Amino acid sequence: MVGLKQGDTGENVAYLQELLIAAGHLDKTPGADGKYGPETTEAVRKARAAQGSNKPGTPITGTAAGQVMKEFVERVCK
Repeated sequence: MVGLKQGDTGENVAYLQELLIAAGHLDKTPGADGKYGPETTEAVRKARAAQGSNKPGTPITGTAAGQVMKEFVERVCK
């Protein structure tokens, strides 16, 4: 799942979207569609920012990274 980016499609993208929906970063109706578009990119940016990706030298991008999974675990599994 790490390294997914806008334009990607498939099961891994759908799984990422489900995580982002569950964590409250993505409002997707009717649900995950497996297409990494602008909405998913913005949701990933929000998740990364929530995890401190805004530290100097760590740009907030729309590419999925480890911060997204950490954010999900902290929000959903509490």
